[in-house]
Amino acid sequence: MTYRRGLALIIAAVLAIISAPQAASAQTKIRFTLDWIPGATHSAFFVALQKGYYKAEGLDVSIDRGKGSAEVVRQLASDTYDMGFPDINVVLDFNSKNPGQAFPVLMSGYEQAPAAIIVLKSSGITDPKQLNGKKLGSAANDATFKLFPVFAGQTGIDVSSMQIQNIEPSLREVLLVQGKVDAIPGQIFNSLLELQAKGVKESDIGYFMYKDYGLQLYGNSVAASPRFLKEKPEAVKGFLRATVKGLQDVARDPELGVKAALAFEPLLNADIERERLRVAMNCCILTENVKKSGYGDMDAERLGKMIAVISKAYNLPRQPTVAEVFDPSFLPPLKDRMIQ
Repeated sequence: MTYRRGLALIIAAVLAIISAPQAASAQTKIRFTLDWIPGATHSAFFVALQKGYYKAEGLDVSIDRGKGSAEVVRQLASDTYDMGFPDINVVLDFNSKNPGQAFPVLMSGYEQAPAAIIVLKSSGITDPKQLNGKKLGSAANDATFKLFPVFAGQTGIDVSSMQIQNIEPSLREVLLVQGKVDAIPGQIFNSLLELQAKGVKESDIGYFMYKDYGLQLYGNSVAASPRFLKEKPEAVKGFLRATVKGLQDVARDPELGVKAALAFEPLLNADIERERLRVAMNCCILTENVKKSGYGDMDAERLGKMIAVISKAYNLPRQPTVAEVFDPSFLPPLKDRMIQ
């Protein structure tokens, strides 16, 4: 009896050793890149990671900071990352020029693009046309900057009259405060809070949001590399399901989102991230359209108009179709995307 019990224990141990690698490999690894420096606006991803929503979907997710949407698009196209959070308008531009590497976004993150041109009121600039002849400072890969020609066309700005200064992302707001540039492009909830963190009062900050000048653009969205999308469609669906759950949690309890961002990036300032999330939710994430129609989807007619406007403004070699730019087939059902 003792011999049999001992043999059973040995067999069990061997089976455990054999099955351990299989259990470990059961989780699909996803390399995910943000568009920019981590913050509370990314808290849906952080909550899904920290509360185990990705793990429950069988996913082993790692999240890296980004260096601008243009870089994210290149990284996805080259399969450096499996999934990412690029601006849909940058994806559109890439797809038109690179049909052989084209890929769609799969879920809208910012239902309204947070794109804005920010100035200090001390500059006296109160109308976009007053940017003519001024100096604009921007990071080369900034999604808002790539959209600037479209905004300029809508508002009568002569881009050729302006001085465009290519600067490091971390210096953008610094140079504006120092008066070395007259305006900067950026996501409103980032630049507004960065300026306040540098001692500028909110009442001293002026801005022109693209959406207020006829540009009803979608913004950052979740996308996957063409290879990963083809080889791991169920993993992609699981990632989207888990992310929606994270967003729903943040919508119910914004403080949870702030804490998740701080847990991911401890150097963040809680008060700044709290305000950043509030601004982002109000302007761009939890919009009236999202409240009525659920999170993550896009209106095909509105998207088609956006594609046409940008294709013309960028003088793109071809106008991509809606289906090339956005594929909603990986989204969870509508009932699971509603925000309470």
